Amino acid sequence: MKKNMTKVMAMGMVLTMLAGTTVFAVDRTATNDMAATGSEMDVKEEGFVTDSGKIISVEKSGTDGVSVVEIENKNGGLRFAVDANSLILDRKDGSYKTVADLTEGMEIAVVYSANSPMGMSLPPYLGSVTAVVANADADNMMVGHFGDDLTDETNKLQLNISDETRILNMEGAKIKLSAADVKNRDALVFYDITTRSIPAQTTPSLVLLLPQAEEVGEEMENEPKMQVQMMVPLREAAKENGYTVKWQGKQKPIVLEKDGTSIEITLGSAEYVVEGDMVMKAAMPSELKDGKTYVSSEIFN
Repeated sequence: MKKNMTKVMAMGMVLTMLAGTTVFAVDRTATNDMAATGSEMDVKEEGFVTDSGKIISVEKSGTDGVSVVEIENKNGGLRFAVDANSLILDRKDGSYKTVADLTEGMEIAVVYSANSPMGMSLPPYLGSVTAVVANADADNMMVGHFGDDLTDETNKLQLNISDETRILNMEGAKIKLSAADVKNRDALVFYDITTRSIPAQTTPSLVLLLPQAEEVGEEMENEPKMQVQMMVPLREAAKENGYTVKWQGKQKPIVLEKDGTSIEITLGSAEYVVEGDMVMKAAMPSELKDGKTYVSSEIFN
């Protein structure tokens, strides 16, 4: 009961924190200019969200190739995972980086799907992010969907692409991108001076083209269906992945340990806890069947 009350209190704190800083709207019309509103988080019902802050730690997780980054900001901070699919970009020169280039004290911006689930830990824990922009404190930034005239859907910002504007994509393509490539795309934009018109006009210094929102939605919609078919026996899967298993009885969590990393799994629950405080949610709850415990396979991914 005490553990459940702790989770409820943690969720309440998270919701209270987010209620003061997050703006919601319908039909992808809630993209907000952080420089204009003073908020460090932009939210859209579909598409992408940005958050920013100073790195306070970068740690390798128990999963190969995955690191957990924690940032601090006035919203209470955020923890998130960076994996092989996460783009890391340097704001200063537009070069593509690796997680080894992310250091404590660096100001960064984080881009992730607006539909991403967020854990109940404090600070909130997010899964893998779409992109990380290092040294992101130089200019204003905005995430939005830009139409044929390069105006975002909220009619707040119109882009005037110049020869000096760097336009990059998630694939790190070497081809030269132009203003035409930005049309009808979600993009993260860095800029400085704007006009006082409506919409405000600016010549951006950097434009990062993001994956099509429809593609992101399809991937998330299909993902649970794939995971439902991947229930695996706990002990065998743990052994294959190098974990030891500690059984504490049906009323207590099963503890997996590997190289100082722990995972706690509760029978009948889809939630599992990584490193003591990161609450994650699997596609399917763990279950005891014919004397064997089965769990969703992404716990070991």
